[in-house]
Amino acid sequence: MVPFMYVVYRSAPVTVSAQTVVAHATSLGVAFVTSTFGTWHYSRVKAVAWRAATAYAVPGILSAFLVARLLTKVHEAHWIRAAFGVFLLVSAVDMARRAMIPHPVHHEHPPHSSGWLGLAGFFGGAISSLLGIGGGLIAVPVLLYVGRMPVQAVAPTALAGVCLTTLAGSIGYMTGGAGPPVSPWMVGFLDARMAVPLAIGAVTSVPLGVRLNRTLSPQKLFWFFAATFSVIGVLLIKEGLGG
Repeated sequence: MVPFMYVVYRSAPVTVSAQTVVAHATSLGVAFVTSTFGTWHYSRVKAVAWRAATAYAVPGILSAFLVARLLTKVHEAHWIRAAFGVFLLVSAVDMARRAMIPHPVHHEHPPHSSGWLGLAGFFGGAISSLLGIGGGLIAVPVLLYVGRMPVQAVAPTALAGVCLTTLAGSIGYMTGGAGPPVSPWMVGFLDARMAVPLAIGAVTSVPLGVRLNRTLSPQKLFWFFAATFSVIGVLLIKEGLGG
């Protein structure tokens, strides 16, 4: 969604930095709507590990809000996007490796460290606001590697965790002062003209994603995450180095 909005705002009569911040803010607002709707669907089938989601989300609320407010005052952060793209590519390689294991062993209720999840959530909330990516891309590997959760429980719990961080980040952007005039529907730095149709389109696809998550095998989910992280990682590196 963020690279798509980079293209949309390219012709806007504002600086590239302003276009970037609006794209991130708007994407984060859409991510809040989508993650909330997805969490509701997953909670109906009792697929969310609420303890892990809370441990991840609570520290990220503060960092997401502060970084959003900070980003409305700074200019460039291309190198950060590129660095995060590299992180995603590394995660993609490891998930592909896991997908090739014939019979991965998962415990029904594996232990996880709330302290480490909280620390990761603090940085995850900050990176979420910085890149406007919602936080699922961060929460998924954190819950998988730090939380040691079964892969089927990762997406539901990640969505629940990022609900609050995306809300905090969105509020930070919306209260960060008058944003650039890229549309007549600006709420701070969030472009409601773009956010509303994007949110509607994203929400309509949530039930399909929930159904796939509950029916696909762990290997297929690992391959799906590996492919998704690879594509987004390449896009982030391209945008970061190109900035």
